[in-house]
Amino acid sequence: MSTVSIVKIDSTKYPEKKELFRPSTKYPEYLYDDFSTEENYVYEGIRESFILLGLDKNHYGSENWNPLGEYISPGMNILIKPNLVMHYNKNVDGGIECLYTQPSLVAAVIDYIIIALKGYGKIVVGDAPMQECDFNFLMVESGYRDLIKYYKDKGIDIDLVDFRELTSKVIGGVLHSTINASDRGRIINLGNESEFSACSEEELGKIRITDYDPRELVKHHNSQKHEYYISQYILDANVIINMPKPKTHRKAGMTGALKNFVGANVRKEYLPHHIQGSITENGDEYRDKSSIHGIRSKLLDKRNLYSAQGKYGLAKVYKMFARLTTVFIQSDYDEGSWYGNDTISKTIADINKIVYHADKDGILRVDKTRKVLIVGDLVVSGEKEGPVYPSPKNVGIICTSDNPIYFDEVVAAIMGFDSNKIPTIKRCKSITGKYSFNSASVCMLTSNIEFMNNCALDEIPGLGFIPTKGWMGHIEKE
Repeated sequence: MSTVSIVKIDSTKYPEKKELFRPSTKYPEYLYDDFSTEENYVYEGIRESFILLGLDKNHYGSENWNPLGEYISPGMNILIKPNLVMHYNKNVDGGIECLYTQPSLVAAVIDYIIIALKGYGKIVVGDAPMQECDFNFLMVESGYRDLIKYYKDKGIDIDLVDFRELTSKVIGGVLHSTINASDRGRIINLGNESEFSACSEEELGKIRITDYDPRELVKHHNSQKHEYYISQYILDANVIINMPKPKTHRKAGMTGALKNFVGANVRKEYLPHHIQGSITENGDEYRDKSSIHGIRSKLLDKRNLYSAQGKYGLAKVYKMFARLTTVFIQSDYDEGSWYGNDTISKTIADINKIVYHADKDGILRVDKTRKVLIVGDLVVSGEKEGPVYPSPKNVGIICTSDNPIYFDEVVAAIMGFDSNKIPTIKRCKSITGKYSFNSASVCMLTSNIEFMNNCALDEIPGLGFIPTKGWMGHIEKE
């Protein structure tokens, strides 16, 4: 049996960073003397989620309560993996609360990790956001930087890490890239264990990711190998606290626990996002065969190629031509941003196989090599054009589980989506054998919402999230 807790909190307002997301209540197990002068419903919600999961229930209510002790032992390396995405919402009216995992949730989780480590061990908070994300700006503005300093000043061994080896800035409408040679990652070849191993040579030759050099992707995914470039911080972790920001997603339909591990990858050129062409052309970039669409794809390839070569003038020219073609394309299905995308789910499944089964040297083991606990931030979620243009959806829920499939199925139901129509969930559920994600046959729901406690998955009332344009009418519950 696997449990998913659904905690409804009394507010959708996140705590402000000025008081470093401290609790407003003196809980028996709380280690410090710092408190918030305003009610911290988020901290209370995290605590309630651990209670509902039944973690260390024999000690609950005492100073010895150690809920994460069932996952964490002293001396371990602990990684917290939030979903950081970008430093600003490209939807100017969307705000940032629906965009990335808010540090107030991370703060509460860190406090309970510290309790479990008992003074011995390492904590890393890290992610690989989009290539043009200004990581330092995001960390300062959000409060992450001050939060980590708070713990460092108390002698906690904790670091805040940008996993990316390559970062970019948009200058004159094209990407200018910089290599961070000090980053730590390991290339892992899944070979025949990859979800791409059944793809034809034609399909593998057409795999793409938006804004990246097309030559690089096919170097890593071809008939000989299927490589991913995984952060060493992920591989070194004994336990990962996966903290997604569930919201709608143009390419995957929705993003949750499974999708959040795409941020474990150091270089995005290892991540297939779609296959060029229409369905009838063995692609999934768009639905209907179109010569204009085909021309646009070739123009974008040229733009990305010249940008990677530092020929920014030529890159701008091809970008301009590509933009002109959109006048003639009357479709919401573009660059794999639609319900027919069957590529991104393969990538997500592959990375989760690595995260759950690769040891610190990148060798896949039959047994899981680390524990993963999921804590999802749905206090303010995102709908419409996520992940980088989301609109806020006030939900006031924190979801917690140790099973990524059940977590994502529950989140999909809360959104009002049919998990059987979400390729990532379907694919990961269908994987059998030594890398199966479905070790538990029964999912139990536990909640502080009375009518949702012990209810079945199909009894969860959906909140009517509006999907992205490419998924609208194809993902919702009937």
